[in-house]
Amino acid sequence: MEKHYGDGDGRGKRIMNPRTEVTMEENSELEMEMVQIKGVDSTKRSTLANLAAGAKMTVRERLLTHGSQDAVSEFEVNLNGDGSSANIISRSVAKEESTQVFISKLHGNAKCAGHSECDSIIMESAKISAIPEITANNPDAALIHEAAIGKIAGEQIVKLMTLGLTEAEAEAQIVSGFLK
Repeated sequence: MEKHYGDGDGRGKRIMNPRTEVTMEENSELEMEMVQIKGVDSTKRSTLANLAAGAKMTVRERLLTHGSQDAVSEFEVNLNGDGSSANIISRSVAKEESTQVFISKLHGNAKCAGHSECDSIIMESAKISAIPEITANNPDAALIHEAAIGKIAGEQIVKLMTLGLTEAEAEAQIVSGFLK
């Protein structure tokens, strides 16, 4: 288990730039959960992983930025052994003037399976980029990248408002459910 904690006295920016390097032996398994819900002004999370035969890696990222916060998530996964697999899933919400960049690089160097997914909600004047890179260096590498960036559908808010929620409460419910 790896945890990163950022703290400050309130007089300066809260900046967190963790770098994680993972070397997975044969048939090993790794689950990573990365959560950042407000509170950090600037972050660049960088993860490098090398997987041997049969190794399985799962990453779940949940991210909410607001104000003028910026966040960069970068994953580079080398699927080096037969039967290795990686599943990287990012769900994010960017509000106000915040910016987010999701970079995912999967390198299939053997008979392997790799999946990268970025699903984001963009609000107000925020900016989001999803930058996929999949490279198959073996004819039996199966690599997939999915990305979707969009706003909350108006009919979703209207439906919740008919149940008695205000527009702000409806929006908060949708964002909360999306990030779970």
